[in-house]
Amino acid sequence: MKRVLIIAATGGFLNGFLIPDMKLLQEMGFEVHCAANGNSVSTFVPNERFASIGVLFHQIDFSSTSPISRESLIAYKQYKELLNKYQFDFVHVHTPIPGAIVRIATRRNRKRGCVVVYTTHGLTFPKGSSFKAKIVYGGVEWFCSWMTDGIITINQEDYIQMKRMGCKNVYHINGVGVDTSKYHECKIDREGYRKSLGLSDEDIAILEVGELSTRKNHKVIIDALKKLDDQRYVFLICGKAMSNSGTYDFLKKYAEENNVRTIFLGFRKDIPEINRCADIAALPSLREGLGLAGIEALASGVPVVGSDVQGIKDYVVDGETGYLCAPTDASAFAEKIKLLSDREVRSSMQKACVEKAEEFRLEISHQQMTDIYEKLLKG
Repeated sequence: MKRVLIIAATGGFLNGFLIPDMKLLQEMGFEVHCAANGNSVSTFVPNERFASIGVLFHQIDFSSTSPISRESLIAYKQYKELLNKYQFDFVHVHTPIPGAIVRIATRRNRKRGCVVVYTTHGLTFPKGSSFKAKIVYGGVEWFCSWMTDGIITINQEDYIQMKRMGCKNVYHINGVGVDTSKYHECKIDREGYRKSLGLSDEDIAILEVGELSTRKNHKVIIDALKKLDDQRYVFLICGKAMSNSGTYDFLKKYAEENNVRTIFLGFRKDIPEINRCADIAALPSLREGLGLAGIEALASGVPVVGSDVQGIKDYVVDGETGYLCAPTDASAFAEKIKLLSDREVRSSMQKACVEKAEEFRLEISHQQMTDIYEKLLKG
């Protein structure tokens, strides 16, 4: 039986996004292995989790933040040991740091017939990046692209960028897929649920779902709501701090200083229900490969005010499913939030929001990946 290896920086990323790919490759008759840094995972045991679906997990100490570091050198050596132990016919790597390490380390195996594929979930040198970012990160990607049999992108901007690289086979898919039915079919007592979140009937809830990090740019929404100076607006934030409590502490203090009503809901599993309580969704990221939270909001019929960057542009259509703003332009965000404060305007967008979300449903992503895998593996 032929072997395949799926790789990402963290065990959480494998579990959260790549299990459908693992199952798809199993259906195609492959013995599936996966590798990542599972040391930071607290909600499950990687070996047990992946063994439960018939996948063998390998620990590799990838760093998520330091491409040039002692950790990356250790990860390179660990990965080479894994290649020596197993004969892989197909390697599919995700996320930037493993993406570079794995492609460089697999170059000789590739010459012997191993197919190497890389999926970028959002380039680190998007349109508008600094010259330094384009030279450094773009240069690494250009170099590694020559050691790649297929590159998969999840937004149109990245697809155009990667077509200019050395890899001949560049594909675009509609993300990792969203179970849109979960959002369409969610039924709640909206008044009661809003009350449990601290909202009144008169409040206008602006919801941002995602990690508390500088990249997610929550601050610009607080700046926008300060400009509107209306206590009906409530900023709901769902997500946890990625590294420490610094981002949370800053945002809490910043909101208080600017007299912006902000409710931190933390990590939640009831996102479909919370989306039903929201009036407007916000996605002001400085960089965003796609942004599943935005698509989930649309699937709930909630328009999105988002940054005019990367993947967000693929589903936020000005005046149809929401509005786009420059990521640091608080005045533009304030203007668009005010437009969507009109209930009739939001209602007029609801049908278009739901229809746009359907373009990113699981079944479409599954079929796109099936087609790509079959083409690359047969080739």
